[in-house]
Amino acid sequence: MKPTSIIIASLFIVACSTIDVANSSDKEGLQFVNKQCSNLQSDSQSHFFNSFLDKQYQKVKELKGFISEQNYKELHVALSQFNDHWEMLNLQTYQACEKLARCEYIKGQYISSYNKQQRNRTKLDIDKQTMCDKSSFEFDLSRVKMVSFYSDVERLELVRE
Repeated sequence: MKPTSIIIASLFIVACSTIDVANSSDKEGLQFVNKQCSNLQSDSQSHFFNSFLDKQYQKVKELKGFISEQNYKELHVALSQFNDHWEMLNLQTYQACEKLARCEYIKGQYISSYNKQQRNRTKLDIDKQTMCDKSSFEFDLSRVKMVSFYSDVERLELVRE
């Protein structure tokens, strides 16, 4: 065998094994993200908001004979828009959670890699503190938006005059 073919074969073997390591790491990362954000899919806030909207739809149906058809349609559209906005906020929160979880996973890998190399601990401590600040802030902000929207919508009342 020629030396160039040995080099090419060894590079091919190294490249294939690196892909396997990257794929297993990616699978572990996806599992970590799913574990961190799975509770958002069945969040109690969504349950409360959906039951609140159902009650509001019932109230609008009860008003059907007392208000004009145009007002009835406008109230129905408004409730639909509230629901759409809530779903958008849910999606944003889930995406922010995924981003934060990915960052936390990468941070964990970085720390374990850093610990293996036994470098300067103070630099690691500083990096650890600031590594996922932006993602954490975005996630917190998305949760605040949901709570704020929910409380604003909850304060609205249908009044029969």
